[in-house]
Amino acid sequence: MTRVNLIVPILLCSLYWLQAQIDAKKYNYNFDINELQCTGNQTHEKVLLSGYRPMFNSDNKRDYSDIMLKKLYTLQDFLDNRAPYVTVGMDPKLKIPYGKSICIPELNIHFRRNIKLQVRDTHEDLTGGGYRRVDICVRTQADSFDDIVNLLEASVVF
Repeated sequence: MTRVNLIVPILLCSLYWLQAQIDAKKYNYNFDINELQCTGNQTHEKVLLSGYRPMFNSDNKRDYSDIMLKKLYTLQDFLDNRAPYVTVGMDPKLKIPYGKSICIPELNIHFRRNIKLQVRDTHEDLTGGGYRRVDICVRTQADSFDDIVNLLEASVVF
């Protein structure tokens, strides 16, 4: 069989595959921008986002768990549908109730889905930051350098 005879069937199969219709809803490619809006009573502007990661090789359990010593859920695990929410840390002086849901519209728009965030952590570095700082738990050190988790001017909705 010649090369031309082999290429024709491959080309025809490729064209057939490209013509196949994909149900976008099945693969979650369609989204409604209104579904990405945050609802709440209180909005804070010019919030600094930063990423932090669990350090599993530490002897201190607090380095890989939240303030109640429960598992930290990362943004990447949430995006992979392996976590029910993303753990975030905020200033302990705010006395935000453990597990309080917050919304960051910039994350929703970037990832084209509602990112469920819960305040379940804090750190001494966050003390005094008030509502101007939110730490987002990420999987790896490389993920902590991602531009989306290091926004300078995000907004947070409670």
